[in-house]
Amino acid sequence: MLKGQDIALVMKIIVSQQLGRQLEYAVLAYELYISQSEVSKGMLRLEKAKVISRYPDRGLEIHKHALFEMLVHGLKYFMTAELNIEQRGTLTAYSTPCVKTKIVSQHAYVWPYINGQDKGISLTPLYKTLPKALDRFPDECFHELMSLLDLIRLGGSREIKIASEILEKKIWA
Repeated sequence: MLKGQDIALVMKIIVSQQLGRQLEYAVLAYELYISQSEVSKGMLRLEKAKVISRYPDRGLEIHKHALFEMLVHGLKYFMTAELNIEQRGTLTAYSTPCVKTKIVSQHAYVWPYINGQDKGISLTPLYKTLPKALDRFPDECFHELMSLLDLIRLGGSREIKIASEILEKKIWA
């Protein structure tokens, strides 16, 4: 069974590939604020779920159609959104710039984080150290992808449609 950090791992790999960066477990672990062993275990889980394939001669291949289908149609059911009290944190879901212009929300949503610059309704992130990872290694593209996934987890059919359209463009960029 996939974990939230596995979803973050494949999103980080997509961003890294789009930027033409080398994929090293140590770098992925540092940028995601998880251990190298968790990166390794996550790669195995992603491979078992048929989201990625690793080849000795060609490297890593992401099965984007399978990934997209899993995220849009399954994420909200196996990684449900948990809302909590208003607190400080890192903006997500409706509150990020890529979504703010398309969907108006009365509330800001944040991943709880003590060093966060914004205040809003807290939403449990896909994995515990996600806000720390973005603080340690700010990555706007990765942040947008993770926020779109939160919108899919949190939103209704209209929001999911908008988020999936944006997500599709970003995954195949």
